Amino acid sequence: MNEANVRETKDRILDAAEALFAKQGIEATSLRQITSEAKANLASVNYHFNSKEELIRHVYLRRIRPMNQARLDRLTDLESNEASSLDNLLDAFYEPTIEMALDLKDKGLTVGQFMGRLYTEPNEAAQSIITTEMGGVARRFSAAFARHLPHLSPTEVIWRVHFSIGILAHTLAAAAKIQHLSDGRINPHDKQEVLRQMKRFARAGLTAPSLESTT
Repeated sequence: MNEANVRETKDRILDAAEALFAKQGIEATSLRQITSEAKANLASVNYHFNSKEELIRHVYLRRIRPMNQARLDRLTDLESNEASSLDNLLDAFYEPTIEMALDLKDKGLTVGQFMGRLYTEPNEAAQSIITTEMGGVARRFSAAFARHLPHLSPTEVIWRVHFSIGILAHTLAAAAKIQHLSDGRINPHDKQEVLRQMKRFARAGLTAPSLESTT
């Protein structure tokens, strides 16, 4: 088998696993289902990934790492620009994820289906990805948010960044719900409007007076 065929088989396995994880969950998806969907055999999975756990990692990392690199590249640019604002920081944090969501939508998936599994399933491989791939990014952004929010203590900054992440996660995971609840008036796939609404809500929470100063 030549290198192009090997690469093509690996991509088919990743695509099949991604679709099945999104549709029915990580734990509920068997290697047999993945190989059937990918029109591959179990030996191919073992050759490329060694185990289901490593397959899970590869499926998610091919999406998460480019997304996080885009976030960090934008953050680095902002850190060298003294005129950068809280809005710029929110753009850097939110926009790469929204762009990934639209890319997955074009492939017939929703980012809520796919990424939501990381947060809702007690799978060890999934939890490890959150720790190793998201932790460093969250700390970098928390430090950047802290510079824009000098009225908050370090603990309050962490809480508010945590809630700001929640805005993003819920917006992506519940896209169909808000479209339904609004009787179709809201288009959750309108990137600019989604960003505008998320940033407005996050900015209000991030810049609210310190709770510690009132106790």
